[in-house]
Amino acid sequence: MLEGVQQQEVNLREQMTQLQHETEQRNVEQRWVDVPALLFTLLNYGRIWFCMGLFLLLFWNMEQSQQMNQHHDSSNAEDSFSSEEEAAGAEQKEEEQEKQVEQVEKVEQEKKVEQEKQVEQEKQVEQVEQVEKAQGRPSRCQLVEELMSDLLLACRFVWSNSFYPTLRSAIGVGSAFEGWSPREEDTVYCLLVPVEAPRGHIFHLELYDEEDELAMNPRVRVELRCMCEREQQLGDVLCFLHHSVEDLIENQDPSLLQTLCTDVYLDVEKTVTWFRVQVATIWNTTLQADAYNLKVLPSKRSCKLQLTNISSGEKILVELLFGVQQGNSDIFLSSQNTEASFTPSTTWPQSCAVAEMKYFQYLLEKAGENSVIQSCLRFLAHTLVGMGFSTYVIKTLIFHLVNIIPLGNWQRRNFLSRLESILRYLHFCLKYKRLVHFFIGNKMMPDEVILPHSFRTATPVNLFQHLEDDPDAESRVLRDFRVLRDRLLKLLLFGR
Repeated sequence: MLEGVQQQEVNLREQMTQLQHETEQRNVEQRWVDVPALLFTLLNYGRIWFCMGLFLLLFWNMEQSQQMNQHHDSSNAEDSFSSEEEAAGAEQKEEEQEKQVEQVEKVEQEKKVEQEKQVEQEKQVEQVEQVEKAQGRPSRCQLVEELMSDLLLACRFVWSNSFYPTLRSAIGVGSAFEGWSPREEDTVYCLLVPVEAPRGHIFHLELYDEEDELAMNPRVRVELRCMCEREQQLGDVLCFLHHSVEDLIENQDPSLLQTLCTDVYLDVEKTVTWFRVQVATIWNTTLQADAYNLKVLPSKRSCKLQLTNISSGEKILVELLFGVQQGNSDIFLSSQNTEASFTPSTTWPQSCAVAEMKYFQYLLEKAGENSVIQSCLRFLAHTLVGMGFSTYVIKTLIFHLVNIIPLGNWQRRNFLSRLESILRYLHFCLKYKRLVHFFIGNKMMPDEVILPHSFRTATPVNLFQHLEDDPDAESRVLRDFRVLRDRLLKLLLFGR
């Protein structure tokens, strides 16, 4: 077809040249006569070009369609290849997911096995504890109480015929027996040993001054009493009041006034020294001497003992305080140290340690097993190491807060809230320089805690009174409060 069109084009060109040559030879008159023929020829020429344009357009369309078909075929091939790749990738993903599921199942099975082992171990521990309880194996506090009970029983036997003070059963006090000691390895088990006057003697507690207020330095005055009736009935003692000095020196041991007193007052340091000198020898007579070695540590107003288990090497630190009971109450005049730089040896400060222990047990029983009272005290006691605040201040704060915040809000879920409450209350007390003693002047004490009548009716004592008198102390305490707050935040956020 192309060749035919080209041949027609050549013929047309020849015809056109021929026509041009003929037209040049004709005359001017003949031009008007040949115009229709010329127009007809031009019309035929336009038709030819139109046909050629249509043919070229068809040819171009065919070319484009072929290219599109090729592109479509290639795209189909690519799509088929990509689909194959996707299918392969999906298979790999499925395999990986299956492997992950298998691994997760293995981990879950291992966890289940570990949990079952833990449950079995817990059951075994519970069984062991039940067996130990059934066999009467004591806890750490019970062990200390038993050891000291044996020691004091031997002391009473050795000094039964003397005129030294009579030592009664020790009472566990302080953080260890209240259950909030910060670290077990550093725990000091503190016990208060009630002291009673020996035969032929009477203790008089000098608690008030001339203005009927609590004395700054309470003392225990020792007096002799008539023993003539006992002398006549039993004959085991001579009356200190109605026998001559020579007769008493020859036939009877010295009285308490001559051994452990300064003037007529019972001396703390002499009493502690007397006990410390003889306790190691008496310990060797007890049944526990074969299991524990006893070492006496230096101390002035208490007796500090170190008991070492012979088989395991485990050490237990014990501090014995001596106290004279105030009537039938839970308040004692004790040998404990005071905050003063110098404490006279005849001073026996009032101690609420037994009352605090009983009130603490009362709170724990009412609050239940999930109570955070002990946890708050333990956490704060650990944070207060090396600071100016005493654990006694924090415990007093908590006692006051328990009367403000119901015990139902002292559960485990409220731990952080209660720590915040304690800090806020401490800041409030420091701001106004006032923290009232919990037992003195408290008329709302439960029956479980026995306080003297004078305690209930006394004017409340401000434990922060020294902040009003000493501005430097106030600035130090406020600085310690900021340090305490920062320490608590670090412990809560970073665990250190």
